[in-house]
Amino acid sequence: MLVPGGSAVRIPSLRGVLSTRDADLDAVARDFGNRVHHRPLAVLRPADPADVAAVVRFGRDCGLAVVPRGAGHSVDGQAQAKDGIVVDLSSLAAVHELGPDWIRVEAGARWSAVVAATLPCGLAPPVLPDYLELSVGGTLSVGGLGGASHQYGCVADNVLELEVVTPEGTLLTCSPTRNAELFDAVRASQGQHGIMTGVTLALTEARSTARRYLLGYRDLGAFLADQQRLTEDRRFDHVAGQARHEGPGWLFVLEAMKAFVPPNEPDDRDLLDHLAYQRGTEVIETTGYEAFLQRLAPFEASMRALGSWQRHPHPRCNVLLPGRHAEVIISETLDNLPPEDLGVGGSVLIYPVPTACLAAPRMPKAHDATTVLFGVQRTAPPGDRAALDHMRRSNAALRMRAQRAGGASYSPPR
Repeated sequence: MLVPGGSAVRIPSLRGVLSTRDADLDAVARDFGNRVHHRPLAVLRPADPADVAAVVRFGRDCGLAVVPRGAGHSVDGQAQAKDGIVVDLSSLAAVHELGPDWIRVEAGARWSAVVAATLPCGLAPPVLPDYLELSVGGTLSVGGLGGASHQYGCVADNVLELEVVTPEGTLLTCSPTRNAELFDAVRASQGQHGIMTGVTLALTEARSTARRYLLGYRDLGAFLADQQRLTEDRRFDHVAGQARHEGPGWLFVLEAMKAFVPPNEPDDRDLLDHLAYQRGTEVIETTGYEAFLQRLAPFEASMRALGSWQRHPHPRCNVLLPGRHAEVIISETLDNLPPEDLGVGGSVLIYPVPTACLAAPRMPKAHDATTVLFGVQRTAPPGDRAALDHMRRSNAALRMRAQRAGGASYSPPR
């Protein structure tokens, strides 16, 4: 193998495959963002964690960047390695042992595979991302927020043990009581302190049925106040929200879910009591719990059918805002966000998390009692450089404003 400078080096002995095929290099020189394209020298498809450790040592000795890639869902090239080596963790995706309140998986496993293994036993991870085709390791590398974060913190707060290849190429097991410093360093740190290869996740009871409530608001302040109320009183198992262009201006949609086991149905009237949503806008639907978890699958399928999911640029921006500044920043941002600046399938996410729930030391959070996730999920028109550059500038301005207000940027998983 040739490294920068033209020197030939000997590849370490591996059970997996270290590929230099053009098709393999091109495949990992892109991500969901479809904007950054950095071609590596090689792609590792490891057969086991020892392969990952060997290649990390090899990269260190040769001065090559070694970067993990999970589901490739990053949007700014975070899982790419220009003239380096990409570790494609999709080959380490097994779901291993299931215990009474835990499950052991490889870091490349998708959340969809995790819940497929746990739900038949009436169990699920306490916090799940909205989109289940992310990898477990990629989600943990950024912390992972979900609709249950107001009760259980981020995904990284619900990990019992990790198997990690350190930047020196040593394979270690870490937990809150074993190599605890590494355990704290590697979660929510974007892979800076090691590559996760194995994960033991905590599990909790999963009820069979979900009742989902979509409640409309025209007033942003009332919407945020009700979200805050629901995160505090915990009457729902899931609390999230969106903003939609609808009619004149924006419609804010509070999404809440209550899980149950029939015939013990939730009392809709009691759950919706004292909420200030616009009467007549509410949509209430009851589904299986797994169907609720997979609620984004139809949207993904429609975007794939259009080709947008695979080929269009996705210059997305997620920030974490201090609760006390959220209304002003969100309102002013949306005032300058016409439909064309969201693009095909674009969306706006808004939901609060009590900051004290976010315990992982490296997890970004706002300097406030409440951290509000504000995500502007844009899709740029293909081939329109001016529109893409405008979206990128708008994203940069939002990140800067969030940071100046005491918030933080929040990156999508690798």
